[in-house]
Amino acid sequence: MRNVWLILGLSMMALLAFGCTRASDLQIPDSGFRLDAGPPTDMFVAPDLFSFPDASVDTCDPTQMGMTIGDSCSGNSECDDGCFCNGIEVCTANVCAVGAAACADTVECTEDVCLEEVDRCFFQPRADMCSDGDACNGTEVCDTTVGCVEALDPYCNDENSCTIDSCDTALGCVFSPRDIDNDGHIDGRCGGDDCDDDPRYGTMIYPGATEVCTNRRDDDCDGLRDYLDTSCIPTNETCETAQLIAGAGTYSASTRSLASNYTLSCGSAGADAVFAFTLTEAKDVRVSASGGTGTTSIAIRSAAGCSGTTDIRCGSGTAASALGRNLAPGDYTIIVKTATAVAFDLVVAVDDPTTVPPVDTCAAGTLDISAGGTFMGNFEDVNNDYVLGCHAGAFKDAAYLLVLPSPKDVTITATTGSDTYISLMTDCTNATTALNCQHEVNTTLRRRSLPAGTYYVVVESASMTAMSWTLNATITDPMTTPAGDSCSSAIDITSASGTIAVADMSHDSGTACGGMATSQRDGYFRFTTTTVRDVTVTTMFPGTSGNFVSLQAACGAPPSELRCRTSSTTDSQTYRSLPAGTYYVAVVASGTTGNVVSSIVTGPPTPVPPNDQCGGAINVSAASTVRNDTLIDFNDDVAGGSCGGFSAPDAIYTFTLTSTKLVSVNATRPTPGAMYVVLRNTCAPSGADVSCNTASMTAGFAQTLPAGTYFLIVETVPSSPTDFQLVMHID
Repeated sequence: MRNVWLILGLSMMALLAFGCTRASDLQIPDSGFRLDAGPPTDMFVAPDLFSFPDASVDTCDPTQMGMTIGDSCSGNSECDDGCFCNGIEVCTANVCAVGAAACADTVECTEDVCLEEVDRCFFQPRADMCSDGDACNGTEVCDTTVGCVEALDPYCNDENSCTIDSCDTALGCVFSPRDIDNDGHIDGRCGGDDCDDDPRYGTMIYPGATEVCTNRRDDDCDGLRDYLDTSCIPTNETCETAQLIAGAGTYSASTRSLASNYTLSCGSAGADAVFAFTLTEAKDVRVSASGGTGTTSIAIRSAAGCSGTTDIRCGSGTAASALGRNLAPGDYTIIVKTATAVAFDLVVAVDDPTTVPPVDTCAAGTLDISAGGTFMGNFEDVNNDYVLGCHAGAFKDAAYLLVLPSPKDVTITATTGSDTYISLMTDCTNATTALNCQHEVNTTLRRRSLPAGTYYVVVESASMTAMSWTLNATITDPMTTPAGDSCSSAIDITSASGTIAVADMSHDSGTACGGMATSQRDGYFRFTTTTVRDVTVTTMFPGTSGNFVSLQAACGAPPSELRCRTSSTTDSQTYRSLPAGTYYVAVVASGTTGNVVSSIVTGPPTPVPPNDQCGGAINVSAASTVRNDTLIDFNDDVAGGSCGGFSAPDAIYTFTLTSTKLVSVNATRPTPGAMYVVLRNTCAPSGADVSCNTASMTAGFAQTLPAGTYFLIVETVPSSPTDFQLVMHID
């Protein structure tokens, strides 16, 4: 019977290959044997060879089977006590002793079971005996041959970009909702409410966070970053509270709640924000302001001159910029002025120094175009240095030198992508000395037999955002021109009328109130007075409309015009108390045939209306003023404001404020036509505007002004001078 059990046990061992190292009270799988309380019998049920034997088995009591330990013996067989699981007894020195354990293997991760009924050992692998307590390095397994074996690390990747894949030593793979910056808010791209989950920037960015006003991020996730958020209020409104910036970069800023403290050379309306920076070596510094609405002005100043009126560079436009070339080491300020209180981006670029281009100012080193040719440039390279007689306002200008050793015919054309202004000057700082000032989209300035001398050609664009210009200069020997066709051949009408055939006329300079297109024809008369006289100039045209006539102190120089009118068939103008001198009647005819006839009548001088000139400005400093005045027979004594009114008759007023006051002004004409109301600090022939307003029939403004003396200039279109009513209140 024992042999049968032995054969069965060997078969089971071959299939299960189990071993044992220690006894255990763990539940052992059912062996499939039917075991009675007594010794095994011939009856049995074939064991489940794929199950581990049941642990509840009868044990063998050696005291009953035959205790042999300590007995005398001559061999091992004599020491067998009939029990298998208590080990193999051996005969040592003729005495029976305990031998080797029945079930002993060298694999430490197996659970050992010994079945006395079949005299066999069974060894169950236990992976839990191999665990190191770290689920992130894989689940260790038990090999019945070599023992504990390391497993592969778990693959913790669910291929879902909206989860953060990790491993917990106790739990194993964990797939958490995406919150890379660990601020407790799920990434908005994965259905959460965090607008910035980038751990580099977003640690403190989430709904309800405090908005940081200068980090260029939406900290509280309300869709508004920095100063676009109403919780951010700037404090850098003066030179003393300027925001320090660390050189090149983009900075968030705003003029919300800031006041207007400074006047810039390229624009003065609106609140201003001030920034400060330092250069340790000479550099080019380009600054720009964008992102707001309306016109923005930006200026670079020295720190010492921050609160003054001198700009190193100044630019205006919807995306204003200014370039300071080769700035010396030192402290500087940037002043940004916006038409309305808005948030904007200040962009600062710092580059190696470059040379100021020779087209920025009128000087000895100005680029010479006397040999003719084509010249191009960029408005970012130049400043607003001059005021042109036909173009007031803060527009950047380019200057060229023209030196004529003898009389020449000169033709200058220029384009800027918008209306282009060309002025021919001998003194760039005084617009009233200009010989010509013309404008149209593609402007041509032509002077025949221009005398020998040194001249400057200054170019501006009507657009503050114009980027570049192209100028062409043609210089040739003078050609003979018909009588009256040019300034050099102007017909004298001092003592008799003069006649110019329209067919003999070509384009030279036109007038400031019209006739400047190169397709139009102009001509010139002249007369001389030796004493102060009233002079009436009458001009007859062959056409019925589209004619222009002006009286100029310098021939072909619209800025020197005393008056300019649009005319039909006949135009008659009286000039009161005209000083002695030579004057030129510039005419533009609309047709191509017929004759233009001009004559003068002189008489004793009569008083000029006092407020036709700056010296006779009428004082309107009272709290309330209502005046019925006129512009009929008034001359154009002050260049028009930045809103228009060039060559328009003007009436001049002055008032003084002893403290800050709200000033409201309206000028109204009884018939349709444009009116212009210009406010300035001085009454110079050309000056900077504090305010300039235009509208049909009624123009004016309401503005809070600091203490000081001001000049108010009321103008109308030159084609229809009229009576008007001036209403003014100072509160």
